[in-house]
Amino acid sequence: MRKTDKKYDKAVREALTDVCELTMEKVEGFEWLTHEVNYQRFPQSLIVRLMFKDRQTLASFERSDDYQVALNDIQSRLAAVGITLKNINRHVELATL
Repeated sequence: MRKTDKKYDKAVREALTDVCELTMEKVEGFEWLTHEVNYQRFPQSLIVRLMFKDRQTLASFERSDDYQVALNDIQSRLAAVGITLKNINRHVELATL
């Protein structure tokens, strides 16, 4: 990993940690989030995966206003550290354990 890759990785982790903690407080059934990225194609390759305890809570979240709030929060916190995503919907996935 190059020095700039490490810098971006640290910024992504810190931004997403804040989002994770906030979402855990607000959304029942949310367990954690994780990310994966290929730094050769950054930021286009960044995927943020929100994990839920089961399909029912995932589906409920997806239909709620909290889903859009989480998307906006991810996008704005990443933007605050200099990472711009054109279409946040392409970078966020929902999954169950």
